[in-house]
Amino acid sequence: MSDNKNPFNERTLELQEVGPDTFLSVDLWRPKGNRGVFGGQVIGQAMSAAGKTIESPYRCNSFHCYFLAAGSNDEMIAYEVRRIRQGKSFCSRLVIAKQSGRVIFMATVSFQRPEPSVLRHQYAMPLVPPPDSLLTREEHERRRRERAGKVVDTDKITEYNTLPVETRHIPLPRDQRGLPFNAIWLRAKGDMSDLGPLHHQSMLAYASDFGFIGTSLRPFQLDQPDTNYKLSMLVSLDHTIWFHESFRADDWLLYVVESPRAASGRGLVVGRIYNQEGVLVASTAQEGVVRGTSLGTKDEALEFTSEITRAQGSKPRL
Repeated sequence: MSDNKNPFNERTLELQEVGPDTFLSVDLWRPKGNRGVFGGQVIGQAMSAAGKTIESPYRCNSFHCYFLAAGSNDEMIAYEVRRIRQGKSFCSRLVIAKQSGRVIFMATVSFQRPEPSVLRHQYAMPLVPPPDSLLTREEHERRRRERAGKVVDTDKITEYNTLPVETRHIPLPRDQRGLPFNAIWLRAKGDMSDLGPLHHQSMLAYASDFGFIGTSLRPFQLDQPDTNYKLSMLVSLDHTIWFHESFRADDWLLYVVESPRAASGRGLVVGRIYNQEGVLVASTAQEGVVRGTSLGTKDEALEFTSEITRAQGSKPRL
């Protein structure tokens, strides 16, 4: 039985209807040190806005967006939805997000009427420790800072505890640290039993942006004292999520992320999201600005072999 029975905070994705197919956010979060509001919240709210123009039984099958400018938390965001197409199997929406009349974000959203399929396959879920056996995000942050001999950032810990999503970091073996790979368990805080499929999709879309583009920086080990690199900019450019199966956002989901390439001042990350039964319920992709300088004498590209995309019968083990 799930222990996630506290009331769910709907304010994160809540929207106020202010006109025909036009909605206004009521809450925005700007993470400590960020240039603007959390991109995942804009993603989730935009998906929620598009969903308000859709009738059941359609569900989101894909969401593609661009971050055009940093959003401010001093002014709520207005989401304008345009009904592009209404078909029998699929329908499409365009979402434009504005602040002070300026476009800061745009998305195309596709919805599909559920249908059965006999043509199915998926990558197997990696074998990882269960979420209940892992440190909470607060515990992980405290231990990480203490091992590095740094003072624990209590403001950051407080910020973690106020988020509507909880995570469990999956530690990599020592010989795999520095690989462009990351895996976490995540779930929405609180019981979402009374909420419909679109709300679960919007909540997962929100959570799918946590630490995503940062995976492209792992090979450079910027948190190590002997790193040869210094980061100067890390900003998301776009984000995509595809939904494959139904799921509950308030149940633990495994988020497996890898970065196949960083070059030309940009990094690319791709992700897979599994439920605890091993079903691949969603896939993600994102590109971001990744800029830095070399502190050493060498300036050459690092190269890796992807281990989690091997086409083998056995499950990859972390």
